[in-house]
Amino acid sequence: MLERDDLDTSIAEGIITPEQAAAIRAKRAENDEPFKLVSNFGDVFLCIGLLFVYWSQSAFLLLADVPVLWVYVGFAVLFWLIAEFFVFSARRKFPAVVAIVLFVMSAHKIAGLWLGDISLTGIAFGYFAGIESEIRSVEHLAVVTAALFLALLRFRQPIIVLGLGLCATLLAFALAREHMAETPARMVLAGCGIAFLIVGFILDMRDRARTGIYHEWALWLFVLGSPLTVHPIFLGLIGEQLAATGTRSFNEFIRLDLEGLIWTVTALAAGFALLGLLLDRRSLVASTLLYLAAILTYATFRSGMGISTAAAIVPLTIGILVILLGVGWDHARAVLLRIVPFRSAFRPPIRYR
Repeated sequence: MLERDDLDTSIAEGIITPEQAAAIRAKRAENDEPFKLVSNFGDVFLCIGLLFVYWSQSAFLLLADVPVLWVYVGFAVLFWLIAEFFVFSARRKFPAVVAIVLFVMSAHKIAGLWLGDISLTGIAFGYFAGIESEIRSVEHLAVVTAALFLALLRFRQPIIVLGLGLCATLLAFALAREHMAETPARMVLAGCGIAFLIVGFILDMRDRARTGIYHEWALWLFVLGSPLTVHPIFLGLIGEQLAATGTRSFNEFIRLDLEGLIWTVTALAAGFALLGLLLDRRSLVASTLLYLAAILTYATFRSGMGISTAAAIVPLTIGILVILLGVGWDHARAVLLRIVPFRSAFRPPIRYR
Protein backbone atom coordinates (compact mmCIF):
# COMPACT_ATOMS: atom_id res chain seq x y z
CA MET A 1 0.00 0.00 0.00
CA LEU A 2 1.37 3.39 -0.96
CA GLU A 3 1.86 5.93 1.81
CA ARG A 4 0.82 9.58 1.38
CA ASP A 5 4.43 10.71 0.94
CA ASP A 6 4.92 8.07 -1.78
CA LEU A 7 1.87 9.32 -3.64
CA ASP A 8 2.99 12.93 -3.43
CA THR A 9 6.44 11.96 -4.71
CA SER A 10 4.91 9.97 -7.55
CA ILE A 11 2.81 12.97 -8.58
CA ALA A 12 5.83 15.29 -8.48
CA GLU A 13 7.86 12.91 -10.66
CA GLY A 14 5.04 12.50 -13.17
CA ILE A 15 4.58 8.80 -12.50
CA ILE A 16 0.87 9.22 -11.74
CA THR A 17 -1.60 12.06 -12.11
CA PRO A 18 -3.29 13.85 -9.19
CA GLU A 19 -6.56 12.22 -10.25
CA GLN A 20 -5.00 8.76 -10.05
CA ALA A 21 -3.55 9.58 -6.64
CA ALA A 22 -6.98 10.72 -5.46
CA ALA A 23 -8.48 7.44 -6.69
CA ILE A 24 -5.83 5.44 -4.82
CA ARG A 25 -6.51 7.39 -1.61
CA ALA A 26 -10.26 6.93 -2.00
CA LYS A 27 -9.81 3.19 -2.49
CA ARG A 28 -7.55 3.01 0.54
CA ALA A 29 -10.18 4.87 2.58
CA GLU A 30 -12.75 2.13 2.01
CA ASN A 31 -11.24 0.33 4.98
CA ASP A 32 -13.02 1.30 8.19
CA GLU A 33 -10.98 3.16 10.78
CA PRO A 34 -7.75 2.79 8.73
CA PHE A 35 -4.36 3.37 10.27
CA LYS A 36 -0.94 1.92 9.71
CA LEU A 37 1.56 1.70 12.54
CA VAL A 38 3.87 -1.12 11.43
CA SER A 39 5.08 -1.08 7.81
CA ASN A 40 7.10 -4.31 7.84
CA PHE A 41 9.24 -6.50 10.06
CA GLY A 42 12.04 -3.96 9.66
CA ASP A 43 10.09 -1.69 12.01
CA VAL A 44 9.81 -4.50 14.55
CA PHE A 45 13.53 -5.19 14.18
CA LEU A 46 14.36 -1.55 14.95
CA CYS A 47 12.09 -1.64 18.01
CA ILE A 48 13.93 -4.71 19.32
CA GLY A 49 17.12 -2.67 19.13
CA LEU A 50 15.48 0.20 21.00
CA LEU A 51 14.37 -2.14 23.78
CA PHE A 52 17.91 -3.48 24.14
CA VAL A 53 19.18 0.09 24.42
CA TYR A 54 16.63 0.80 27.15
CA TRP A 55 17.56 -2.47 28.87
CA SER A 56 21.19 -1.35 29.03
CA GLN A 57 20.10 1.60 31.16
CA SER A 58 19.90 -0.61 34.24
CA ALA A 59 23.49 -1.75 33.72
CA PHE A 60 24.73 1.85 33.62
CA LEU A 61 23.07 2.43 36.99
CA LEU A 62 25.44 -0.15 38.49
CA LEU A 63 28.53 1.81 37.48
CA ALA A 64 29.77 3.45 40.67
CA ASP A 65 31.29 6.50 39.04
CA VAL A 66 28.22 7.45 36.96
CA PRO A 67 25.51 9.46 38.81
CA VAL A 68 21.99 8.06 38.47
CA LEU A 69 20.65 11.42 37.31
CA TRP A 70 23.14 11.54 34.45
CA VAL A 71 22.15 8.07 33.32
CA TYR A 72 18.46 8.92 33.15
CA VAL A 73 19.06 12.30 31.49
CA GLY A 74 21.48 10.78 29.01
CA PHE A 75 19.05 8.07 27.96
CA ALA A 76 16.14 10.55 27.75
CA VAL A 77 18.19 12.74 25.39
CA LEU A 78 19.28 9.68 23.41
CA PHE A 79 15.73 8.46 22.86
CA TRP A 80 14.59 11.98 21.90
CA LEU A 81 17.32 12.17 19.25
CA ILE A 82 16.42 8.70 17.98
CA ALA A 83 12.77 9.80 17.71
CA GLU A 84 13.91 12.87 15.76
CA PHE A 85 15.69 10.61 13.29
CA PHE A 86 12.83 8.16 12.85
CA VAL A 87 10.15 10.85 12.48
CA PHE A 88 11.85 13.40 10.27
CA SER A 89 14.55 11.46 8.39
CA ALA A 90 13.82 7.73 8.24
CA ARG A 91 10.04 8.21 8.51
CA ARG A 92 9.51 4.98 10.42
CA LYS A 93 6.38 5.44 12.49
CA PHE A 94 6.45 2.44 14.83
CA PRO A 95 10.10 2.81 15.91
CA ALA A 96 9.48 6.53 16.36
CA VAL A 97 6.54 5.86 18.68
CA VAL A 98 8.56 3.33 20.69
CA ALA A 99 11.44 5.83 20.99
CA ILE A 100 9.00 8.49 22.22
CA VAL A 101 7.56 6.09 24.81
CA LEU A 102 11.07 5.25 26.04
CA PHE A 103 11.86 8.97 26.24
CA VAL A 104 8.76 9.52 28.39
CA MET A 105 9.68 6.58 30.62
CA SER A 106 13.20 7.97 31.09
CA ALA A 107 11.79 11.41 31.88
CA HIS A 108 9.51 9.80 34.45
CA LYS A 109 12.49 8.07 36.03
CA ILE A 110 14.20 11.46 36.38
CA ALA A 111 11.16 12.82 38.22
CA GLY A 112 11.05 9.67 40.33
CA LEU A 113 14.37 10.64 41.93
CA TRP A 114 12.51 13.41 43.75
CA LEU A 115 8.91 12.21 43.79
CA GLY A 116 9.41 8.56 44.72
CA ASP A 117 9.64 5.50 42.51
CA ILE A 118 6.33 4.11 41.25
CA SER A 119 5.13 2.81 37.89
CA LEU A 120 2.39 4.56 35.95
CA THR A 121 0.47 1.28 35.92
CA GLY A 122 0.57 1.28 39.71
CA ILE A 123 -0.78 4.84 39.83
CA ALA A 124 -3.63 4.07 37.42
CA PHE A 125 -4.56 0.83 39.20
CA GLY A 126 -4.48 2.56 42.56
CA TYR A 127 -6.91 5.26 41.50
CA PHE A 128 -9.34 2.99 39.68
CA ALA A 129 -9.28 0.50 42.57
CA GLY A 130 -9.63 3.23 45.16
CA ILE A 131 -6.30 2.42 46.84
CA GLU A 132 -4.68 5.36 48.57
CA SER A 133 -0.94 5.84 48.24
CA GLU A 134 1.65 8.03 49.88
CA ILE A 135 3.40 8.44 46.54
CA ARG A 136 2.86 11.89 45.03
CA SER A 137 0.87 10.52 42.10
CA VAL A 138 -0.45 13.91 40.95
CA GLU A 139 3.10 15.13 40.42
CA HIS A 140 4.03 11.89 38.63
CA LEU A 141 1.09 12.23 36.27
CA ALA A 142 1.87 15.91 35.68
CA VAL A 143 5.45 15.04 34.65
CA VAL A 144 4.36 12.32 32.23
CA THR A 145 1.59 14.50 30.80
CA ALA A 146 4.06 17.32 30.22
CA ALA A 147 6.56 14.97 28.55
CA LEU A 148 3.89 13.56 26.24
CA PHE A 149 2.61 17.04 25.42
CA LEU A 150 6.12 18.15 24.52
CA ALA A 151 6.51 15.07 22.28
CA LEU A 152 3.15 15.75 20.63
CA LEU A 153 4.08 19.35 19.86
CA ARG A 154 7.37 18.27 18.30
CA PHE A 155 6.59 15.02 16.51
CA ARG A 156 2.84 15.32 15.72
CA GLN A 157 2.29 11.56 15.79
CA PRO A 158 -1.46 10.88 16.22
CA ILE A 159 -1.00 7.87 18.49
CA ILE A 160 0.66 10.11 21.09
CA VAL A 161 -2.77 11.56 21.81
CA LEU A 162 -3.73 8.16 23.24
CA GLY A 163 -1.12 8.33 26.00
CA LEU A 164 -1.44 12.09 26.47
CA GLY A 165 -5.21 11.96 26.77
CA LEU A 166 -5.08 9.06 29.23
CA CYS A 167 -2.47 10.70 31.47
CA ALA A 168 -4.23 14.07 31.34
CA THR A 169 -7.51 12.38 32.27
CA LEU A 170 -5.90 10.51 35.17
CA LEU A 171 -4.35 13.79 36.31
CA ALA A 172 -7.74 15.49 36.26
CA PHE A 173 -9.26 12.54 38.10
CA ALA A 174 -6.47 12.61 40.71
CA LEU A 175 -7.05 16.31 41.32
CA ALA A 176 -10.79 15.74 41.56
CA ARG A 177 -10.27 12.96 44.12
CA GLU A 178 -8.48 15.45 46.36
CA HIS A 179 -11.58 17.67 46.55
CA MET A 180 -14.59 15.37 46.18
CA ALA A 181 -15.79 11.84 46.82
CA GLU A 182 -14.86 8.99 44.51
CA THR A 183 -18.27 8.60 42.84
CA PRO A 184 -18.65 12.20 41.61
CA ALA A 185 -14.95 12.27 40.78
CA ARG A 186 -15.51 9.41 38.37
CA MET A 187 -17.74 11.72 36.36
CA VAL A 188 -14.55 13.57 35.47
CA LEU A 189 -13.53 10.46 33.55
CA ALA A 190 -16.86 10.44 31.70
CA GLY A 191 -16.55 14.16 30.99
CA CYS A 192 -13.09 13.71 29.51
CA GLY A 193 -14.27 10.71 27.51
CA ILE A 194 -17.21 12.64 26.05
CA ALA A 195 -14.89 15.54 25.19
CA PHE A 196 -12.55 13.17 23.31
CA LEU A 197 -15.50 11.67 21.42
CA ILE A 198 -16.76 15.12 20.42
CA VAL A 199 -13.34 16.18 19.14
CA GLY A 200 -13.02 12.86 17.30
CA PHE A 201 -16.44 13.40 15.69
CA ILE A 202 -15.46 16.91 14.58
CA LEU A 203 -12.27 15.57 13.01
CA ASP A 204 -14.27 12.84 11.27
CA MET A 205 -16.55 15.49 9.81
CA ARG A 206 -13.51 17.33 8.43
CA ASP A 207 -12.36 14.16 6.67
CA ARG A 208 -15.47 12.17 5.85
CA ALA A 209 -13.64 10.00 3.31
CA ARG A 210 -10.88 9.29 5.84
CA THR A 211 -8.10 9.81 3.33
CA GLY A 212 -6.15 12.40 5.32
CA ILE A 213 -4.44 12.61 8.67
CA TYR A 214 -7.58 13.68 10.54
CA HIS A 215 -9.00 10.16 10.51
CA GLU A 216 -5.99 8.82 12.42
CA TRP A 217 -6.27 11.51 15.10
CA ALA A 218 -10.00 10.73 15.34
CA LEU A 219 -9.33 7.00 15.57
CA TRP A 220 -7.14 7.31 18.67
CA LEU A 221 -9.54 9.83 20.23
CA PHE A 222 -12.38 7.33 19.85
CA VAL A 223 -10.21 4.46 21.13
CA LEU A 224 -9.49 6.56 24.23
CA GLY A 225 -12.83 8.31 24.66
CA SER A 226 -15.04 5.24 24.31
CA PRO A 227 -13.92 3.34 27.44
CA LEU A 228 -13.52 6.58 29.40
CA THR A 229 -17.17 7.35 28.70
CA VAL A 230 -18.53 3.84 29.13
CA HIS A 231 -16.54 2.82 32.24
CA PRO A 232 -17.85 5.48 34.70
CA ILE A 233 -21.44 5.16 33.50
CA PHE A 234 -21.69 1.38 33.73
CA LEU A 235 -19.53 1.07 36.84
CA GLY A 236 -21.53 3.86 38.48
CA LEU A 237 -24.81 2.06 37.82
CA ILE A 238 -23.51 -1.18 39.29
CA GLY A 239 -21.92 0.61 42.24
CA GLU A 240 -25.14 2.45 43.07
CA GLN A 241 -27.05 -0.81 42.98
CA LEU A 242 -24.60 -2.48 45.32
CA ALA A 243 -24.71 0.48 47.69
CA ALA A 244 -28.52 0.58 47.67
CA THR A 245 -28.82 -3.12 48.51
CA GLY A 246 -25.92 -3.20 50.96
CA THR A 247 -24.31 -6.07 49.06
CA ARG A 248 -20.80 -6.89 50.26
CA SER A 249 -19.93 -10.16 48.54
CA PHE A 250 -20.24 -11.84 45.14
CA ASN A 251 -22.45 -14.58 46.53
CA GLU A 252 -24.89 -11.99 47.86
CA PHE A 253 -24.82 -10.07 44.58
CA ILE A 254 -25.72 -12.99 42.30
CA ARG A 255 -28.75 -13.78 44.46
CA LEU A 256 -30.24 -10.29 44.09
CA ASP A 257 -33.12 -9.53 41.76
CA LEU A 258 -31.62 -6.82 39.54
CA GLU A 259 -34.02 -6.89 36.63
CA GLY A 260 -33.97 -3.10 36.31
CA LEU A 261 -30.18 -3.03 36.18
CA ILE A 262 -30.17 -5.78 33.54
CA TRP A 263 -32.47 -3.82 31.24
CA THR A 264 -30.63 -0.55 31.85
CA VAL A 265 -27.20 -1.97 31.03
CA THR A 266 -28.57 -3.82 27.99
CA ALA A 267 -30.30 -0.67 26.71
CA LEU A 268 -27.15 1.42 27.19
CA ALA A 269 -25.05 -1.19 25.39
CA ALA A 270 -27.53 -1.19 22.50
CA GLY A 271 -27.45 2.60 22.43
CA PHE A 272 -23.65 2.68 22.23
CA ALA A 273 -23.79 0.03 19.49
CA LEU A 274 -26.18 2.15 17.43
CA LEU A 275 -24.02 5.23 18.00
CA GLY A 276 -20.94 3.27 16.94
CA LEU A 277 -22.70 2.22 13.74
CA LEU A 278 -23.81 5.76 12.99
CA LEU A 279 -20.34 7.19 13.55
CA ASP A 280 -18.64 4.19 11.92
CA ARG A 281 -16.49 3.64 15.00
CA ARG A 282 -16.30 0.12 16.40
CA SER A 283 -14.54 1.22 19.58
CA LEU A 284 -17.86 2.45 21.00
CA VAL A 285 -19.30 -1.05 20.64
CA ALA A 286 -16.21 -2.84 21.94
CA SER A 287 -16.11 -0.74 25.12
CA THR A 288 -19.48 -2.08 26.30
CA LEU A 289 -18.91 -5.79 25.69
CA LEU A 290 -17.37 -6.66 29.06
CA TYR A 291 -20.24 -5.07 31.01
CA LEU A 292 -22.82 -6.58 28.66
CA ALA A 293 -21.28 -10.04 29.07
CA ALA A 294 -21.23 -9.69 32.86
CA ILE A 295 -24.83 -8.56 33.20
CA LEU A 296 -26.18 -11.12 30.70
CA THR A 297 -24.24 -13.88 32.46
CA TYR A 298 -25.95 -12.78 35.67
CA ALA A 299 -29.36 -12.72 33.94
CA THR A 300 -28.82 -16.18 32.45
CA PHE A 301 -27.83 -17.51 35.85
CA ARG A 302 -30.94 -15.96 37.42
CA SER A 303 -33.09 -17.70 34.80
CA GLY A 304 -32.17 -21.07 36.31
CA MET A 305 -28.94 -22.11 34.63
CA GLY A 306 -25.85 -22.88 36.62
CA ILE A 307 -23.17 -20.22 36.87
CA SER A 308 -20.71 -22.35 34.87
CA THR A 309 -23.23 -22.87 32.08
CA ALA A 310 -24.11 -19.18 31.99
CA ALA A 311 -20.43 -18.21 31.95
CA ALA A 312 -19.90 -20.49 28.95
CA ILE A 313 -22.99 -19.69 26.88
CA VAL A 314 -23.05 -15.89 27.17
CA PRO A 315 -19.45 -15.14 26.01
CA LEU A 316 -19.88 -17.63 23.16
CA THR A 317 -23.10 -15.95 22.04
CA ILE A 318 -21.67 -12.44 22.31
CA GLY A 319 -18.51 -13.49 20.49
CA ILE A 320 -20.52 -14.93 17.57
CA LEU A 321 -22.69 -11.80 17.42
CA VAL A 322 -19.60 -9.57 17.41
CA ILE A 323 -18.10 -11.59 14.55
CA LEU A 324 -21.34 -11.36 12.58
CA LEU A 325 -21.57 -7.63 13.22
CA GLY A 326 -17.96 -7.15 12.21
CA VAL A 327 -18.48 -9.04 8.94
CA GLY A 328 -21.75 -7.27 8.15
CA TRP A 329 -20.78 -3.87 9.56
CA ASP A 330 -21.14 -1.94 6.31
CA HIS A 331 -24.47 -3.53 5.44
CA ALA A 332 -25.79 -2.84 8.96
CA ARG A 333 -24.72 0.81 8.64
CA ALA A 334 -26.40 1.13 5.28
CA VAL A 335 -29.67 -0.23 6.69
CA LEU A 336 -29.48 2.01 9.79
CA LEU A 337 -28.71 5.15 7.80
CA ARG A 338 -31.78 4.57 5.65
CA ILE A 339 -34.10 4.86 8.64
CA VAL A 340 -32.51 7.53 10.86
CA PRO A 341 -33.12 11.27 10.43
CA PHE A 342 -30.22 13.63 9.70
CA ARG A 343 -28.42 10.79 7.89
CA SER A 344 -26.44 13.36 5.91
CA ALA A 345 -24.61 14.34 9.10
CA PHE A 346 -22.93 10.93 9.25
CA ARG A 347 -20.32 9.29 7.10
CA PRO A 348 -22.07 7.57 4.18
CA PRO A 349 -21.82 3.77 3.91
CA ILE A 350 -19.13 2.39 1.63
CA ARG A 351 -21.44 1.38 -1.19
CA TYR A 352 -22.64 4.98 -1.53
CA ARG A 353 -19.15 6.45 -1.96
